Amino acid sequence: MKTAVHTWFSDRWASNTSSAYWRTLRMLSMGKFLVAAFITWCAVGFVIDLLLVTVRIQTELALAHGIQATLVPTLSPQVDRFEVYGKSIPSTEMGGDLIDAVERDGTLLAYMADISGHGLAAGQLMGMLKTAVRVSLQFREEPVAVLESADRVLPAVKEANMYATLALLYFDGSSEAEYSLAGHPPILHYRAPTGDIARLAMEQFPLGLMPGGCYSSQRVSYSPRDLFLMISDGISELPNENDEEFGLDRLEQLLRKNAAQPLPQLWELIMGEVKRHGVQQDDQTLLLLRVRT
Repeated sequence: MKTAVHTWFSDRWASNTSSAYWRTLRMLSMGKFLVAAFITWCAVGFVIDLLLVTVRIQTELALAHGIQATLVPTLSPQVDRFEVYGKSIPSTEMGGDLIDAVERDGTLLAYMADISGHGLAAGQLMGMLKTAVRVSLQFREEPVAVLESADRVLPAVKEANMYATLALLYFDGSSEAEYSLAGHPPILHYRAPTGDIARLAMEQFPLGLMPGGCYSSQRVSYSPRDLFLMISDGISELPNENDEEFGLDRLEQLLRKNAAQPLPQLWELIMGEVKRHGVQQDDQTLLLLRVRT
C-alpha cells in the first residue's frame, strides 16, 4: 500500500512538473515572439520615418534648385552697346546671390545682390527683391529711387536678421555710367585706353538692415572696350589653406591680363583661379559687362 501511494504521488508530481515545464516553455516562446515582433515593428516604423524624411528633404532640395535656376539663370543678354555675362555658383541647393540685367528704352541696369543666409528663406527674399527692382524700373525710377524702394519693401517681407547687399550699374545713353553700392564689395572698372583699373566703392548700409535708409549714387566716364566686374564676397573673401583671402588684387591682375577675352571665357578663367585658391564656402557670383561702342 505504501509503495502504491508513493508511486501515485511520484507519477502525479512528474505529470505536474512536465506540464509546468511545457507551459513555461510555451510562455517563453511566446514572449520571445512578442519581443521579436515589437522590435520588427519598431524597425519598420523607423525605416518608414527615415524614408519619409528622405523624400521630404529631396523634395525641398528639388524645389530649392528649381527656385535657384528660375531666379538666377546664367545671364547673357544681347544688348546693342554692351556685352553682359554672369553666373552664380551657390554653395548649397538654394543660394543667396542674385544677378540681373534689365534693358528698357535704350537704358541698361545691371546689378548683383547678396542675400544674407541660404535656403528657402534666402530664395524667397531673392524673388521679392528681384520683383521690387523690376517693378521700380517699370515706373521709370532712377537707380537711387530703386534702392530706396527696395529698402522700404524688404523689412516687411523678411526675417529680422536678414538683409541684402547690392551693387548696380546704370547706363542711360550718355558717356557716363551711374553706380551705387549698398554694403557690397567694390565694382572693378577696367579702362581700356589706359589699361588701369578703378575700384568703384561707396559706404552705404545694406538694404533692409536699417529702416528709412537714404542712398546716393555717383557717375563715372567710360569708353569703348571698357570692362566692369561685379563679385560677391564669396569670391573676394575666399580663404586658402594659409587663411589668405583671394582678394581684389588677384582679380585686378587677372582682369588686366585677360581683358580682351570673350566674357564667357574670362568668367571661366577667373572662376578657375578662384577654385584653385580654396574650397568654396559661400555663394560665388561673378557678373561681367563690356562696353562695345
